[in-house]
Formats: sequence, C-alpha cells, structure tokens
Amino acid sequence: MLSLIRSLARSPIIGGMIIALLIAAFALWGVNDIFRNNSNAAIVVGPETVSASELARTYERQLFQIQRDNPEITREQADQMGLGDSVVQRLIAETAVDAKADQMGLSISDNTLFETLRSIAAFQNPFTSQFDPGTYASVLRENGYGGPLAERQFEADITSELRRGQFVSAALGGVYAPEIFGEIRAAYNGERRSLRALFLQPSLVDTPEAPDDATLTAFISENARIFERPEQRRLTLMRVSPTDFLRDVEVSDEDLQALYDFRLENGDLAEPATRSLTQWPAPDQQTAEAAAARLSAGETVSTIVTELSLGEEVALADVQSYQVPDSQIADRAFTMAAGDIAAVQSQLGWRVVRIDAATDPDTPELSELEAELRDELARDNAEGMMLDALGVFEEARGNGATLEEAAMQAGLIAERIDFVAANGYSADREPALTLLQNPDLLTAAFSAQQGFATDLESYGEDGGYFVVRVDEIEPARLSELSEVREDAAQFWMVRETDDRLQTLVDDAQARLEAGETLDAIAESLGTGARVETAVLGRGETAGPFSAQLVGQAFRLPEGQRFAARAGNQTTRAIVLVDDVISVDPAQAERPSQQELTNELRNDATQIVTSALINAYEVRTDQTLIDQALGRTQLQ
Repeated sequence: MLSLIRSLARSPIIGGMIIALLIAAFALWGVNDIFRNNSNAAIVVGPETVSASELARTYERQLFQIQRDNPEITREQADQMGLGDSVVQRLIAETAVDAKADQMGLSISDNTLFETLRSIAAFQNPFTSQFDPGTYASVLRENGYGGPLAERQFEADITSELRRGQFVSAALGGVYAPEIFGEIRAAYNGERRSLRALFLQPSLVDTPEAPDDATLTAFISENARIFERPEQRRLTLMRVSPTDFLRDVEVSDEDLQALYDFRLENGDLAEPATRSLTQWPAPDQQTAEAAAARLSAGETVSTIVTELSLGEEVALADVQSYQVPDSQIADRAFTMAAGDIAAVQSQLGWRVVRIDAATDPDTPELSELEAELRDELARDNAEGMMLDALGVFEEARGNGATLEEAAMQAGLIAERIDFVAANGYSADREPALTLLQNPDLLTAAFSAQQGFATDLESYGEDGGYFVVRVDEIEPARLSELSEVREDAAQFWMVRETDDRLQTLVDDAQARLEAGETLDAIAESLGTGARVETAVLGRGETAGPFSAQLVGQAFRLPEGQRFAARAGNQTTRAIVLVDDVISVDPAQAERPSQQELTNELRNDATQIVTSALINAYEVRTDQTLIDQALGRTQLQ
C-alpha cells in the first residue's frame, strides 16, 4: 500500500482527482449538488433539471444491471424494448417529486444517510457484520457505479430516494384499503372467461412472389426508420486498467504479513474480544490470593469482602481491552475465561478479578486469507503502476504528443476501431466487443467531437481509465438496396403475407356477421384453419391463447367477438367470449389488507406523481436525450 501512496503522489493526474473529490464532498454536505445542476439540461421539470450526463449515468446503470443478468441483450435491443423511454419517464416523475420536496423544505440529515448506508447488509463486512468501505465500493462497482465519484453519486441518489420517501409518507401515510376492497379483488381475480376461437395460420394464403428491385426500393423508403443506416464513427482508443499490470506485480511475504497485522489491529477481521468483569481492591497479595481462592470455592462475596476487608466493588460490562482503565488488569483479564477468578497486581495495587462473561470471536489465520490479501496487494501495486504510466501519458500529451505518441511513450496501447454505430455494431453487424463490454467508452465515443481526444476518464468495475478520439464520422443515412436487399426482401415477404392473411380475417368476420359458425368457416378453409376452446383466468394462457389475446378477452362482456394475433403473432384469431364465469367472493381467496393497502398507496403515489408532473412545466431536449441514450438520428 505504501507503494500505491507513493504512486498517487507522483502521478500528475491525481491533483485533478483530489479537486474532484473535494467538490464531491461539498456536494454531499450540501454546498452544491454537482449531480443535478447542469446547464446541459436534457429534462426540465419546473425549477429542477436533469442533465444529459445524469440521464446517461442513470441509463447506463439500468442497462448494466440488465446486461449483467442477460448478457445477450444489446444496447439497441434494450432501447427497442423501451428501456430508454422508461428511464426518461422515471426521471421526469422523480424530478417532479424533488421539486415539490424542495418547495416543502424537506431534507435528509447526514446522520440519516449514514445510518441508512450502515444498515444495508450488502455493504457490511462478512466477518464483523459492520459497514465496510471496501465492501461498499465493491458492491457499487458491481451495480454500475464506477469512477472516482461513484460513492458520492450513489449517496446523492440514496439521499434523493429518502427525501422522496419522506414526501410520499407524509402525503399517503393515512391511506388504507377498506374491507370491501378484499371482496372486489377476490371477485376480480377469480373471474374466468370461456373462449372459442378460429385460428388462421399464414399457410392459408399463397406465398408471395419475390419482389423486384423497384418494389423493394419503394418498401425501404416507406420504412425508413427500420432501414436507416445509423451514424458510424471510426475511433482511436487508449484504455488501461490495473489488470493490465498484474502480470508484472510481485507481492512479498513481508507486505502480506503487514497488511494482515494492520487488518487485525483495526478489528477488520473479526469482532473485538470483550469481557464483563468485577474487581475488588485488596490490601496485599496474600489477601488477594486468599479472596480469589475462597470465591472460587463458592463462598459468598459479602462474607469474603467483610472478613478480608476488601475494597468497594467495581464492575465493567462488555468492554474491549482498551476500555479497561488499568492495562495490567486488562492484559490478565483477556487471558481468562468466563467464571475465572484470580489475584492480579494492578498499577494501583492488588485486585481480586472475576470474569463474569467473555467473548472471543474466531479470527481467521493469515493462511486462510492469504489469497484474498495477496490479490488486494497485487491490485494496489498494479494500480500504482497504472497511475505512473498514466502520468507519463498525460505529461506527453501536455507537451504536444498525439494520442498514439503519448501511449507509446507510456508503454500503453492505442487501439484503432473501424466504423461502428452507437449500438456497438458495425454496418455489417459485427460487434465491437471492446465497446459493448464497456458502455462508458461507447457513450464517450458518441459524445466526443471529431478530431479531438477526450480528457482522461474512468470506466468499468476494475478502476480503468481511457481516452478516445473520433477520427471520422459517417452520417446516418437511408440504406441502399444493395446493402439490405436480403433483409428487405424477407421483411417484405412477411408483411405481404400478413396483409393477405388480414384479407382472410376480414372475410371470415363478414361470414360470421352473415350467420356462419366458426366451425363451418374453418372447415371451408381447410388445413391451416382450426377452432379451439379454452376456459381461462386472468393472466393464464393455453396453446395459441396468448397473454395478449386473453387480456383482450377480459376487457369484453359475454357474447362479444374480436380479432387478435395469437401464438407467435403471425397466426390470426377471431375470438368469441362465450361465457363470463363469476366467482362467489365469500368463497374466493382474498389478499391481505396490508397487501391491498400497499397497492392502493402505490396507485395513489402514481396519481400524486402525475398531478405533480401536470403542475410543473415539463420540457425535454430530444437531441440531448438521444445523445445520452446512445441513439442516432438522420443528419
């Protein structure tokens, strides 16, 4: 660790980091909120703003957590599924509550924040069950909080959440669900629908002939959003992390022992030993030893105190060694077990000491922690080596060297990344894994100006740093036919088949109106048409009766008919609601009143939030939002 401290002192980038940390400390203590005040506002709700960088950080954390559990989901897919819009709407709602909380003068004290952090089990040392800064930092990295200001950003987020909770509790604390809600919910949950449906498969219609070039060209133009070729950028990237230097690190046994001793001394490896003890002053050694022997034999304390003229009793409960006023008594007491009694010579004379209770938690040996501590020391040393190299790199850039030249002087690598889109893929759908695995790099690359290398920035869970330069930009444009012919043809065939199937659905609807039955229509159409029945409750599915189809059925009364997509969405269905089957609320299982109250409060929270949003002027800058979310638009 000493080598790391020396490296920090030598590195020219650390001055800026220290200033940044001081600014972050001011933010935590309320001097200014660096995470919310930003002229580069993507969202404005009344007097409150959300900067593009804050939106980007929030989105990246959400995406990080999704990709951690589902690595196959790309940024583009997540956005298509609505993640970006969901984050924007959530931030608008939270900012509206923040504005109201400001107006009401609500605040969270530093003590409340710190007690909240200490109470979170994930941040506690597994040996001591106490808040541990190292565990805290590690968990934050695992959940998408990276960089030197990670803890300050998280603490700002927690403070905002606590303040919003304070507002909601004040506004809705008196809301409770009435008893009748249980009956209504039981009836609602128990209701079922008897459904009969005619399913029409794509095989019922003729396969369209392959489209000619003119048809495909028109089709591409009509669906420009789908066939847009997004902006592409060619990049030069220098990235480095402590892991890159681990192979050059050697950890000595002396350093390992020193770290273990340091952790042991500071109580990081186990809860400290404690004693509850009682002591009596004795006039001399002989009296003290006699009193100890008689106490050990079971004689009463009062008798011994009177007969041997012992002094006034002094008791200490659950104390650590340093809390015992006399060090000689402390040294002896912490070698004794519960129930032991001994004569002890203290700094002020002889004492009779009885141990009333003792706790001696198991402390892991160095051999048990060697691998963990060795890894920690290796990482510390590697981080120091990385910072030294970055110091050389930044000094070279300050002297006019290009990104590539500075990287060479520092022994670092400058990567060339050919044209890539904001989703991390090339126009040929080849993934740029370096960028996909590190969203911070991708965001920075598509926020930077062409021809200028960015400042040194942190990224990832491993404490790395990077600089990126945009060398060339190819603007977004509509794809040429030659570039997407295969995809366009396939899409056109699917669309054409679906249109033809829609004609068949319309014809079947007309025949039903004319009095024909579903079975008669299915028989006349032949293979690919069939009638099926099902009795289903809310949220239940069966075969081609998809969740979407069943949901539509529960919005209609008995005897109604509707058309829907079924199965894998390419099959069509005409569905009849044959019967609505009610349930006796008295016999149905009811949810608990607490569950209903929680739901009612959640609904009321949404209503209050919507009212707040309507009460404030909401403005958004779509260009900044798209940039923050890593989207691109036609130039």
